[in-house]
Amino acid sequence: MQFRNFSGVGLLAADYNVTLEKNRKFMPKIPCFLCSQELEQRKDKNDKPYFICDPCGMQIFVRGRQGVLNLTELISTLRKQDFPFREHARVLLEIQAILTELRGLKKELSKLDGLLGIFTDDDDKDRTRTFLKQRIENLLLRLEQLANSGLAS
Repeated sequence: MQFRNFSGVGLLAADYNVTLEKNRKFMPKIPCFLCSQELEQRKDKNDKPYFICDPCGMQIFVRGRQGVLNLTELISTLRKQDFPFREHARVLLEIQAILTELRGLKKELSKLDGLLGIFTDDDDKDRTRTFLKQRIENLLLRLEQLANSGLAS
């Protein structure tokens, strides 16, 4: 059977009906292109490789002989670089967590400034504001430490 690609060149069915070799001793993984989360390879009903990142909602399907060969090479390269990748992913996740917490703290500060009469006296409000600002400062210092370490670059 022969297919035609967009350029009109004939391709054999063997170029499309391609799967990764079986009996692997490890589960192939690649990083998500959007969030760097590690994605485990899945196989569809025809034994074709694909990946899903649930947080991002991204689905990655690999088709064709060249695509499968490229995926095999990528997985091999990533396995060789496994520790550095994991460390960079850990740092990225920590940075994302810090940024999320900073946004939440700033939102709480603005809510606190908008509250009238919830705290019985201004001392409680001032102490709370001081603690929130102190936490923001600590998070910014941690972010600076991550930026200055060799891993965040």
